[in-house]
Amino acid sequence: MNAPHLRDAPSPSVTAIPRPHAVRAPAPRRYWDWLKMGLGALLALWGANIGFVGALGVMVGAVQSVSPDEGKTTADGVGILLIAAVFVAVGRFAWKKGLSPFRTARRREQLLGFIRAQTRIRVSDVASQLRLPEEEVAAMLTTLIARHEVDLVYLADSRVYLHREALERGKNVARRCPSCDAPVSAEAVQPGDKVVCPYCAAPFLVT
Repeated sequence: MNAPHLRDAPSPSVTAIPRPHAVRAPAPRRYWDWLKMGLGALLALWGANIGFVGALGVMVGAVQSVSPDEGKTTADGVGILLIAAVFVAVGRFAWKKGLSPFRTARRREQLLGFIRAQTRIRVSDVASQLRLPEEEVAAMLTTLIARHEVDLVYLADSRVYLHREALERGKNVARRCPSCDAPVSAEAVQPGDKVVCPYCAAPFLVT
């Protein structure tokens, strides 16, 4: 007797599980930046002391050049002036180098404030606001993006940086002309932006 034929059980339907959104890792604490600021403070303090000694040397050398002491000559005073000038130059250089990390940190905070306040970020606008060369601003933006401290997307056609969340919102806004109902394609359009229809040339606000 043949065994009854058993039908294959239907395979259960498999529901695709959506992938979770990628979460950006928090920006690492800038220990290296704090270390540079600490070393810079020490260098600036050392430079200030060297400069102060050099300034005293300049005054002594000037007096010795005008009215040298007994047994001294004008050349001795000139020599003191030259040595003091070297001290002043070295102190000034060390002072400026020591304050450089603090200036960089201040510019970074200004740039972050500008980024938070704007939806679109143009390098030229930031450069004029911070009074920096555009190349330096572009390098600062690249560094912030590489460190995941800001989530910006560069749009090559319009040459602007846009917040990624603003770019995602712009994909869902209405882009049809209210006059001719034609679809209007525009990059990085945000609600409230003014767009000109390429078919009927009618300007309208994106809603």
